Amino acid sequence: MEIFFKSFGILFLLLVMSCGREDPSGTYGGEIRDWVYEYFQGTIMYKGKTGSITLILRQTPDGLHAVMNFAHPEVEAKSIERIGKWELGEGRRVIRFYDGREPSEFYLARRGVRFAFQNNEGLLQNDDGSVVLLMRNEGLSRKASYPVRFVFEDGQRVLVERGSSLEVLDGEWRWAGNKIVLSVQMVEQKSLDQSMDAETYKFFLMWDKEGSGNLLLEKMVVMKPFFKKDGTKRQKTMSSISFPEMTKFSLVSH
Repeated sequence: MEIFFKSFGILFLLLVMSCGREDPSGTYGGEIRDWVYEYFQGTIMYKGKTGSITLILRQTPDGLHAVMNFAHPEVEAKSIERIGKWELGEGRRVIRFYDGREPSEFYLARRGVRFAFQNNEGLLQNDDGSVVLLMRNEGLSRKASYPVRFVFEDGQRVLVERGSSLEVLDGEWRWAGNKIVLSVQMVEQKSLDQSMDAETYKFFLMWDKEGSGNLLLEKMVVMKPFFKKDGTKRQKTMSSISFPEMTKFSLVSH
């Protein structure tokens, strides 16, 4: 009898979860806003003197570029400018410089509304032992809007068309509770070598509760595969972008 009630409870829960879940169909279009130019600034204290750090990260058609200006507290001369590249790491941005100076690799990781700045030797610290923190200057940073379309096809297949040229990425979707989760690999041409190591973008959508028929984008997660010491492969979350105002995607064709 106890087994019967447990089975009935599980069945009832599954029925409740499935009620009102309408599978998406057709093409939904909207725009995603993302940073194309981020300006970070902060200070570093050393022996009672104050130095400054500015870091600019850009997303361009030619790649991800970084510029850092560092004025050391003990150096009277003008600040040193270093030019390099950046990429997404596991929950942080990785900045690399190829000018022969050390340290050559830095990391920027979110700490609440600020960002901890460190190099490959550890966290940068002030002379009182506190961590060097940078703030994003919202006035000097810039966001841009990118057109995105989700094309839902049979067999839980989905096409994600992005950018002004609407580059097409092939993927799939599934239900996760009341959310529609889309998974696509960021490769331009399908090949075994590319797909094995490609980044995966996951889009988390849900139906608008107001009954407008729109899909709302809650967040977007970037994941990348890596190999563990035992040779097995698993996915790591590299970056996550939340959309508190829930970006709207409207049906443009069916």
